[in-house]
Amino acid sequence: MTRTDDLEYELAADYRSYHVDGSHYDIGVRTAGHSTTAITPEAGIDLTPGARAVAEESREAVAGVFPELLEEFRGYAEALDLPEADLYWHFAPGVEGACSAVALETDDGLLVGRNYDFFYDVTRRHLVYTTPEVGYAHVGTHEGLVGGRFDGLNERGLFVAFTAAGEPDDSVAGMAFHLAVRYLLERCDSARDALETLRSLPLREPKGYLLVDGDDAFVVEAHPERTAVREPTAGVLALTNHFVDPAMTAYQPPWENSQRRYERLRALATLESPGRDALESALCDHDAPVCGHEDGLSTFWSCVAEPGAGTVTYALGAPCRNAYAWRVDLL
Repeated sequence: MTRTDDLEYELAADYRSYHVDGSHYDIGVRTAGHSTTAITPEAGIDLTPGARAVAEESREAVAGVFPELLEEFRGYAEALDLPEADLYWHFAPGVEGACSAVALETDDGLLVGRNYDFFYDVTRRHLVYTTPEVGYAHVGTHEGLVGGRFDGLNERGLFVAFTAAGEPDDSVAGMAFHLAVRYLLERCDSARDALETLRSLPLREPKGYLLVDGDDAFVVEAHPERTAVREPTAGVLALTNHFVDPAMTAYQPPWENSQRRYERLRALATLESPGRDALESALCDHDAPVCGHEDGLSTFWSCVAEPGAGTVTYALGAPCRNAYAWRVDLL
């Protein structure tokens, strides 16, 4: 697959940007208005009995900490004239992917870079500005999993993103990654708040989370059995798709592509006074590659955030050929 061939998939994808607001029920209705259908598991809407049991248990776990989100599911289902049970898979989708993220200490404060990578057949790629009646306003990405965000920045200057870290255990019930990101954006006012909140959640699968505000940056390497926290070294905090903390590597050891991307982002520490130009160059890198053009590792979007300034800018599509043009100022 060449980058020219890969462009055809990008041009055919459903990229759009919009605003949703109101109660969580209203947000569900309005989000559904931008979705002609609800995405379903590959085998269809009907889950196996075991998968349905995990999804139902995961729904209860979400209800225990984020009950408003169940109202959003209800609004989404009613807007598309679907039984709510048809959306249960969205509580425990069992998906994995790639992605890269990095926090960089600069002379002007902390910068964040993030590339989201996945499979070509997932075409829903929405940038959503959300202002709930209760909770912090935030801008972030939505790929069709109801209620979820995959990365974003909130009005308190908190940036959150996840990266994959191995296959989920389909028997584990808990809060899925996309709902955890949404919860942190809506409920937390700082990276430290998000750190403590995330470690208290009943997480469903292994994932890495990058949490950054104007003062602090943390990576949480999370597994249902345990978590570990990393902070910047030499001004850089990188996160790809393996665990780095010695206590966590057994859960998801390094693999070649992930390790190369990690090292490319860590190389920002070798530059003298790196800034936004160096960060964007790293996000466009094709040697590791951080900017991917291979199915499963294809970069769908990229963003650069300045949490201290409350600003995030998205490139909708691979950053090597799409400008960081979609800017939102939240402070």
